[in-house]
Amino acid sequence: MKKIGYPLLVVLLITFVAAEGFGIWTRVQGHTAAGANGPQPSVTYACLALKEEIQNRGKAPVSDELEIFVGKSQPVDRSDDPLPFVSVDRSYFDDALFIGDSRMVGLSEYSGLDNATYYAEVGLTIYSLFDDPIVPLADGSMGTLDQGLKEKQFGKIYLMVGINELGTGTRERFLQTYTEAVNRIRAMQPDAIIFVQGILYVTQERSDSDAYINNPNIKVRNEDISTLADGWNIFYLDVNDLYSDGNGNLSKEYTFDNAHLKAACYGAWTDFLLSHGIERETIS
Repeated sequence: MKKIGYPLLVVLLITFVAAEGFGIWTRVQGHTAAGANGPQPSVTYACLALKEEIQNRGKAPVSDELEIFVGKSQPVDRSDDPLPFVSVDRSYFDDALFIGDSRMVGLSEYSGLDNATYYAEVGLTIYSLFDDPIVPLADGSMGTLDQGLKEKQFGKIYLMVGINELGTGTRERFLQTYTEAVNRIRAMQPDAIIFVQGILYVTQERSDSDAYINNPNIKVRNEDISTLADGWNIFYLDVNDLYSDGNGNLSKEYTFDNAHLKAACYGAWTDFLLSHGIERETIS
């Protein structure tokens, strides 16, 4: 049989590619812990019961939740299952950024996660996300989200906008703009895990009386947002079940104005986040 010879250049090239492929694997190390103790805001009876329920719920396996993470985009070609949520401690949020509207403003004030960074503003929308001066810069001035993301790198980024956009533009335009925003954030923060958060519902009273800001509209927007999750770089979170009245509305006992949470009720949201961390290996 005739032997086939390989030019030296080809052999060297194959060796180089193999070595490089092995070297690009790195690990992003999360911080896991069973406890979630720390200072909490004073709570009403209803919110205390809710907080305890979420803490207990966080001890259960979360494998049944995996299906919701499979989205349309898959930036890394992977054949394994989406990554599961894990319990973390508060230090997990040392390198976390929360971006959003008035609901995120409330989280910044009452969640107890004071080690996180917040770029949040009342009235913020996906359309004004990169235009409004919502970021305190290192020089003491207020800058845009672009400036803030260029100035500092984060390990996790949480995004919640959408309530103020209802009645403005179409469903298709909202999703297109939201997708472009997530891609823009990823381009500036390539190592960050992104959590897109579902829009919090309003009460049935508000929903029934408003032609735009109502729960059917919120539901379809949340369905669209959830499709951005790929189970590896982007994850969908939805806290609506925490505060539901059982009929797909925000329960009146958790809100003071039919749309925003009472200060005492953010503790359950915090516990939810503590039970929904992500640990992963990443390809750079």
